[in-house]
Amino acid sequence: MKKKIVVILAVVVGFLILATLVGPSLILKADRQEQKADSYAYSDVFFDEYAEVRAHLLETVENFQKEGTPIQFYSYPMDEEEGLYIDTIYLPSKEKQTNLVVITTGVHGIEGYIGSVMLDVFWQEQYPQLDKDNTGVLVVANINPYGMKNHRRYNENNVDLNRNFIMDWNDFDMSVNQDYPKVESFLGPQKKMGNALWHEAGFYAALAKNVISEGADAISNALLGGQYEYPQGVYYGGNGDQESTLYVKEVFEKTLQGGYENIVHIDIHSGYGPRYNMVIFNSVYETMSEAETVALFGYENVISFDSEDFYATTGDTTDFYYRLKEKTGTDTELFSTCFEFGTIGDSFMDSIISMKYTIEENQEHWYPTTNKIMKEIVKERYQELFYPTEKEWREKTVADFSAACEGVLEAKLKKD
Repeated sequence: MKKKIVVILAVVVGFLILATLVGPSLILKADRQEQKADSYAYSDVFFDEYAEVRAHLLETVENFQKEGTPIQFYSYPMDEEEGLYIDTIYLPSKEKQTNLVVITTGVHGIEGYIGSVMLDVFWQEQYPQLDKDNTGVLVVANINPYGMKNHRRYNENNVDLNRNFIMDWNDFDMSVNQDYPKVESFLGPQKKMGNALWHEAGFYAALAKNVISEGADAISNALLGGQYEYPQGVYYGGNGDQESTLYVKEVFEKTLQGGYENIVHIDIHSGYGPRYNMVIFNSVYETMSEAETVALFGYENVISFDSEDFYATTGDTTDFYYRLKEKTGTDTELFSTCFEFGTIGDSFMDSIISMKYTIEENQEHWYPTTNKIMKEIVKERYQELFYPTEKEWREKTVADFSAACEGVLEAKLKKD
């Protein structure tokens, strides 16, 4: 009997050792994205580094100048030593200030890569169709250059800029997110990640424990709304305006007071929603229902205030634009929305995976692991969460953006 027990224990120990050694490599292999295809729609502008994105943007500006197109270009220096800038392109209307199309990218740094691609799509496919006599275009690109360069969602202060657009910080309640403190230790583990296999097991055990003790809704609410009390936590909205935020706030105010009758604003993001589908995600301050938006734009994937999947956030860019219009009392008409490209998916399990990748990246940022395989796994997963390499995904993003942008501009731009 003793001999059998020894044999069983030996087998178990052997299995655990083998799993410890081999498991991480298998996880990395399963997570690793496919190699980019040689050719697909706009494949030459799906860049991987901030320097490439910015060089291409400067080339675009130079081409406009060579063509003799009236253009104003300004680079706001965020960190000149590191070569980090917010780039603003303004093409004024030629005769009447009827419409202004505003496009913002890179509020979440790593999402600036897909934003850069969609700017190219806009210049090639939508811009030529605009009535230049009455319509101007303003692009504010790479709003979070630090996050872009370092492939992070957050800025140099770990602030989620799309939770930082607060109208008045003096009247703002920093404890607005009541659920985050309940699950803070789960969302922001303060330790290095070790072996990937045991990390996986530990994550799901901690998830189960928190679901049982606090409930799934508490975890979901803690994540989506933004939080303002834990500077090293995920979705941290800061405790005051960030430099990037101040700049964009000033730009928005100038547009509202610049004489244009009508503004259409598109803020480009990725990460949320069904894979292979871009969602038009309207602000809580937009009064159009989901059905009305679908009918008006001729685009099926829409989330509005009355949608089942709608969730409110604090400090959102598009929400701020609407509130600023109200505060300034301008008569300028405004439609401000978000184009969100889904990556992982929108099922219950997809939501857990997205949360997991978010937590892991933040943990790795503050407590870098010495485990090389785990480091690669975190990198691969975060890339997949915001900027997949898959050919089918990339081609669909272009098609969806074109269709949605065409629908929005056709419906919302005024004709003289």
